[in-house]
Amino acid sequence: MPGPGDHHLYLLFTPALCADDPWRTLAEALRGGVDLVQWRHPERDPEGARRCLDICRNHGVPLLINDHVELAARLGAAGAHVGQTDLPAAEARALLGPDAWLGVSTRNPAQIDRARRDGADHVGFGPMNPTRTKGYTEGHPPDALRTALATARGLPVFAIGGIELRNLDRIRAEGCRRIAVSGAILRSDDPGSMAGRLREALLAPAP
Repeated sequence: MPGPGDHHLYLLFTPALCADDPWRTLAEALRGGVDLVQWRHPERDPEGARRCLDICRNHGVPLLINDHVELAARLGAAGAHVGQTDLPAAEARALLGPDAWLGVSTRNPAQIDRARRDGADHVGFGPMNPTRTKGYTEGHPPDALRTALATARGLPVFAIGGIELRNLDRIRAEGCRRIAVSGAILRSDDPGSMAGRLREALLAPAP
């Protein structure tokens, strides 16, 4: 059965960050090559989450709900995502059941180990670069992502944090072919084209 490891370009969809109409932006990004989406909204907003889910389903792309685990379960989303200060991953797993996907934000190897023990089936690791979205002024040092991948021992890892075309080479060089992006696509004048270019660069054969 397909899981998070079968996906590569993960869009963290926050409507307020979009340069254009959010729903048009989402649809264009999905057509461009985004193959996994996370609904990010500071409020619970079930109507917005449901609309996002419908668009994703129309494109055959799974949707995860950030933070609001009970909403993910109620809507029948593919799963949920939690951070280090949100609902503990073990509790989120219990709410979701065994079949839904659970992602966990991590910043170090110890958090990756804990996420695996608590039932996560993929993790986000970062920040790889400074990022306005979360307010990080520094990214991880060289080889931190390589260490994270080794620690994960096969658990899918999505690199996250200020990732754009101009800094994607570092992600590839450290052995990662999965990224989570936000501003690079949402703030683009052409979200579909940007998604396609990111996906092509990410998955291009090694030289």
